[in-house]
Amino acid sequence: MSCLPSAVKLSIISIASSFLLLSGCASTATSGNEQSKTLSDLNYDLNNMVSNNSCTASFQCKVLEVGARACGGPSTYAVYSTLNTSQEEAEQLAQQITKQEEIQNKAQGLTDCSPVLEVQSLCINKQCQSFDIK
Repeated sequence: MSCLPSAVKLSIISIASSFLLLSGCASTATSGNEQSKTLSDLNYDLNNMVSNNSCTASFQCKVLEVGARACGGPSTYAVYSTLNTSQEEAEQLAQQITKQEEIQNKAQGLTDCSPVLEVQSLCINKQCQSFDIK
């Protein structure tokens, strides 16, 4: 490049810099989509994990706080049966979802403060079921 005139050198550097800046913007835009996809995948995994709610007694039914609202508290609750679901695995997955939602809330500045009623669970007709606490 030493034999090129300085104007050409500046043009090459400017083009290269512009390309790097634009590619950085493109990767930033996709990272938000990847994060949303990851959050969607995590929610899908949790729903599959807790889908078998069969039980023989109410002590097998658990309630899991999932996600994070911008104003505090969980975004939802998941009811599951410890007869069919590992409590530790369900809690770890819920924590991952909560972390992703906290990141998303900070990035997007969401202000969803609508109340989410806490639920309890009971084994009714051999299925863990939720009911709202009033």
